[in-house]
Amino acid sequence: MNTFSRIATFIHPFRWKLLGLIGLTGVLSIVAMLPPLLTRAIINRVIEQGRHNELLVIGVLMIAAAVVASACGYLQTLGTAYIGQTFVMRVRCAVYDHMLNLGVGYFARHPTGMLINRLMGDSTVLQQMLSATTVQIVSDLVCAAFAITATLFINWRLALPLFLLLFMFVINYRLNIQRMKRLTHAHRASEDRMASGVQNRLAANLTVKTYGNETYENAIFEDHSNAAISLMRDRQIAGSNFSLNTALLRDIGRVVIFFLGCAMVLNGSASYGDVTAFTAYSVQLLWPAVRFSELAQQLENVRISAERLFETLNEAPTVVEAPTARAIPHVKGNVTFTNVSFAYIPEKPVLENFSLTVNAGETIALVGPTGCGKTTLLSLLMRLYDIDSGAITIDGTPIQDFTLLSLRRQFGIVLQESMLFTVSIADNIRYARPEASLDDVINACKIAEIHDDILALPQGYHAKIGSRDVQFSVGQKQRLAIARAVLANPAILVMDEATSALDTRSERAIQLAMNRFLHNRTAFIVAHRLTTIRNAHQIVLIDKGRIIEHGNHDTLMSIPNGRYRHLFETYSGKGIIEETEE
Repeated sequence: MNTFSRIATFIHPFRWKLLGLIGLTGVLSIVAMLPPLLTRAIINRVIEQGRHNELLVIGVLMIAAAVVASACGYLQTLGTAYIGQTFVMRVRCAVYDHMLNLGVGYFARHPTGMLINRLMGDSTVLQQMLSATTVQIVSDLVCAAFAITATLFINWRLALPLFLLLFMFVINYRLNIQRMKRLTHAHRASEDRMASGVQNRLAANLTVKTYGNETYENAIFEDHSNAAISLMRDRQIAGSNFSLNTALLRDIGRVVIFFLGCAMVLNGSASYGDVTAFTAYSVQLLWPAVRFSELAQQLENVRISAERLFETLNEAPTVVEAPTARAIPHVKGNVTFTNVSFAYIPEKPVLENFSLTVNAGETIALVGPTGCGKTTLLSLLMRLYDIDSGAITIDGTPIQDFTLLSLRRQFGIVLQESMLFTVSIADNIRYARPEASLDDVINACKIAEIHDDILALPQGYHAKIGSRDVQFSVGQKQRLAIARAVLANPAILVMDEATSALDTRSERAIQLAMNRFLHNRTAFIVAHRLTTIRNAHQIVLIDKGRIIEHGNHDTLMSIPNGRYRHLFETYSGKGIIEETEE
């Protein structure tokens, strides 16, 4: 299916409105083409033949044509605005919905700024497909057909050089369109780079300020901007050359047609009224050719934007729900990994034949160096990625047999970097359970030891994250994320470095609260603080995707020269285990 055929699928739901708009445009075009014929009738019939009684009728017809044209033009504008905006909304929603269903690997490969630029920028460009200028093509086609018929009817000899001129317009288009297409592609790619850079630098503004790199980052932005501007300038020059050539052909053609017509009047092969009407219709035929130069550029922009959007829509989700998948109720939390292997890049496995059995209600601590597979293991459990081989089951059922929504709602998740939305504090916490009452939110915040901090704000739980009066520390944001997980009331809790940003006092308070909350819940904890793993039912030491040591704290401490024992004895008084040692 080509690009414009796919665009047509989005237009299909309001095709009848579009056809009505096209019909209205056709009527408007025909009405707009009547004045030259009426002018010819005045000259030939009223003035030259003396039929003065027809002047009033022709005058009324000319006024009526103007009124009808104005009314049709108003309705055309309204219809175009409605269809164009609805069309863009449908495309934008379809692309956004598809993005949300893509795997996390897709977002790892594509910068957020680039995706935002495509979703918002390219979809807006796509609206040109149904803009007033584009719909004008219908009018132009009707006018061109009417004008060609009229010119052949009026004087076929004078029509021949007119058709030769139209052929020159086609040659001009063919000579310029490929260069404009190439420059448009390059310019869009440069805008993607610039948007990605801006998003990345603004998100990391604290790092930029900490190292005093504002001047350096501004220089990078200027380089990206200059590259985009240079390509934009080249594209505009190419488009301008095309438009200027078109305008030049139009002006030369108009002069040639006029003088040839005058010559025919002088030798008696054409009447003055015929030449006047023919000249008017030749202009009506040449102006669409001029507008086509603008339209051709717009359609190329539309096609390129559509290709970029459809490139996203063509991206297949890496995690697909089975047709026979079923929704699951609240699970007990028995988890089994059996010979699980997984690799992000073929031949570079992250996990190899990993096996682990977790009973419902147990707390599992995952320990190991960066890149050993701790976070990957939890991502596989939630089906953010699919395993390459082996099996993962919950309560004895393979996770592939569950619907993705019901599976992931079994989990409460607290990551190392807390993500909060620019809505109220209460709505941020309710994100895990939108129907929760304010009392439920408050109880979750008390467990997370953040309730008192929220009450200290002027608007309390109704304060908006990111506003001037709401500035949370990293540790406070982490506790809000923990409150969100608590409110979800999950069967399985996943905490990936969840307390890494907390001071010792806050960590102790949360540990006491979480011990109460974790009663009878399965929990997977990735942490480097020994205080968060000492009381776990199972401590799993992982290295290069394999289990090196496995057991509770006492069991692992009893292993002579054991790696966990070495870590504990080395760092029990220091708090955080260093990655280099692991």
